[in-house]
Amino acid sequence: MKTVYTLLFCFGFLFSCAQKEINKEDITNEENVKKVTNIYNEVKRYDYNPTYTLHIEKAANFSFEALINDFPVFEEYNPRIMSGSKPINHAILKSGKQKLTIRMTPPVDKEYNMGHEIDMGNIALKLSINYGEYVLEKVNEFKEALRYELPAQKGKLPYYEVNLEFDAIAPYENDIEGWQNGADLTKEDKDKLLKEVEAFYKELIEYYNTKDVNALAFKYYKKQFEMEQAHYVTKMYESQMVVDAWVKDVNELAPFVFDQYMLRFYGRGKMVALVKTDKYYINLSTLMREDPQSGKSIEYKMFLYRPKPGAPLEVIR
Repeated sequence: MKTVYTLLFCFGFLFSCAQKEINKEDITNEENVKKVTNIYNEVKRYDYNPTYTLHIEKAANFSFEALINDFPVFEEYNPRIMSGSKPINHAILKSGKQKLTIRMTPPVDKEYNMGHEIDMGNIALKLSINYGEYVLEKVNEFKEALRYELPAQKGKLPYYEVNLEFDAIAPYENDIEGWQNGADLTKEDKDKLLKEVEAFYKELIEYYNTKDVNALAFKYYKKQFEMEQAHYVTKMYESQMVVDAWVKDVNELAPFVFDQYMLRFYGRGKMVALVKTDKYYINLSTLMREDPQSGKSIEYKMFLYRPKPGAPLEVIR
């Protein structure tokens, strides 16, 4: 069984370099690190600051990927009945109608081999999206933006998709841009784009291996600002936690495993990522470390976009 740790907010041909561990104190005064640790000073608060959360109350006997506005917020390929919750504000760029998509695929066995069909008469899916303002409201007082339970089904299918809509308020919509105005990457030469994306990943892996936290802070700044703004992060320690995580990440000894991947588009063609294709990590980020002895892995989520045609790729989520 594989264990994957996913880093959401902070975020084999290469092996970790044998270098001295660095401490946060070593990099505190570096320019880009200081910018990240001070993001909390830039984050705005509004008259109403709702947090939206997707709750998978039950998902049984299938594998799935959940996307908000074609941005993945939940994947589950473990052979078990699953439940869990994820915040989704960072996938909501504008107020109004939002789209939730559940892409269902056949269940996997204990060896992570995926079946050929979903037994539709044996599955269950129940979910909700709720929202409210933390601190000012109790969680049990949050409102529901969506509640859904899959009706009884029959037959067997290789794939099944559920498409739902819900309304959301994004008070930060004029303060973050996200990927919405980026270039349509699906219209570009796919081979050239793949090489560009591969080069971007290899550059980041090199920063991790050489423990260059300042360079990582530069690459991740836009993503980190938008994540913190969308989730109303206004406390100093919350911005500083990101750098703490990067220090831990660069001191990690497990090597990166950069293989078995494919180019995949998100955000209606405005974002791109390299995702794993092997059965253990299917659709997870190929920016991943794996301990060869324990099999435990760390996944660094990363989605790239091109702000305008001809511009270099940048990290946006």
